[in-house]
Formats: sequence, C-alpha cells, structure tokens
Amino acid sequence: MPTVICAAILAFLFLAPQIAFGRQAAQSEPSDGAAVYAAHCIKCHGTDGGGIAGVVSIMGPSLKAEHDRQAVVDRVLHGKGIMPSFKTVLSSGQIDAVAGYVTTELATIPLAPGDLANGGTLFRIYCSPCHGVSARGGAIAFAGTNAPSLVDKSAATIAGTIRWGPGPMPSFPSSAMTDQQLDSIVTYIQFLQHPPSPGGTPMQYFGSVAEGLMAWLAAFVIVGLAMWIERGGKG
Repeated sequence: MPTVICAAILAFLFLAPQIAFGRQAAQSEPSDGAAVYAAHCIKCHGTDGGGIAGVVSIMGPSLKAEHDRQAVVDRVLHGKGIMPSFKTVLSSGQIDAVAGYVTTELATIPLAPGDLANGGTLFRIYCSPCHGVSARGGAIAFAGTNAPSLVDKSAATIAGTIRWGPGPMPSFPSSAMTDQQLDSIVTYIQFLQHPPSPGGTPMQYFGSVAEGLMAWLAAFVIVGLAMWIERGGKG
C-alpha cells in the first residue's frame, strides 16, 4: 500500500506542472480563429483547408465543405480517428473561434441535398471503379494500393476529396463536375453508408456475385443433406 501511495504522489508531482503549463499556454495563445488554425490545424489540413493527403488515405481531411460549426467544435473537442482531442490544449473561446474560421473562411464548397437517382448514376461512372459499388473500397491495380472505404467519411470530407483529389485520385473541379452533381454524389454516398437491407443480412455489401455464390453453396448443402437423409443417413 505505501508503494501505491508513493507512486500516486510522484505521478501527481510529475503531471501537475504539465497540466498547469497546458492551461497557461491555452490562456496565453490568441483567440483569433486564423491564428489558432495556423498553430494547431494547418500541418494536417493545409493552409487553405484543402487537406494534406497520403497516397490514398485522407491524412488531413478537406474542410472546404464543412459549414457545420457545431460539427467542427465537436471534432476539436473529442477528436476522431487519427485526429487527437484538443480539449486540454485550447480554451473554449479558441475552439469556438477556430470553428468559426473553418466554417466561414475556409469552407468554400456549398452543399445541398442532391438527387439520389442521379447521384447513383454519377457514382457508378466516376467512383465505383475504385471504391466499389457499395462504397466499401477496393484494390486499385494500376496504383498498387487500395481505395479507402467511404462508410465513415462525412459529407464535407467526401465533397472536399472529390474537388481536390488526394493521392492518385483525380480531382473534379467545378469545370468537370457541377455543384448540383457534387451534391447528388454526396447524397448517394451517404445513402450507401447505411442502405436498407429488405432481403436480410447484407453480407458486408460484397455485392451480388458473393451473395449468389453463397446462395448456390447453401442450395448444394441443402440438396446434399436431403439426399443423405433419403438414403437413411448411410452416405
């Protein structure tokens, strides 16, 4: 027991100055949104909010379509994926300021509800060859890598990625794809993220080929079992 108490005291003495320093740094830093962004966000999301991409995976997602201020606040507070939480680094005023800067200064891609049917057509033409018909990702033979799944991507990230094109993915500026077409593709991808499954289990959305194969295997098993029973279970 004395050993545990000593360890707790040492941990407190070691962490207390760092916590106090972090709070002091947060209070001393400017609350201007642009300054906070430059100090904490620019190295991942880029100077213009367009994101800094790896080969295919989105290391710093684009913020060009992020108009939801509360969504930015929540992401900064709690983090997500590889993005850490800044709850103990930034003050509430700084978080609100950087959220305002992102959604009013950096966000330049408008988003609106699109046409689901048209989005499906556009997705099958431009996106499914790499990301798969179910948007769950797939291998890109010519690039020697995999296209990421789009299931966990926000509407803003999808729109920014389409416009700017990370890694081997081509970009689709307004001259190649209108804002209405972009809205429709984003709407369709959001539909694919949680599609209905009226036929039962979706089987991880591998597609009709995998589902058909499993159906044939099940049929063979049932027929084989019926023949075995008909013979009296003697093989």
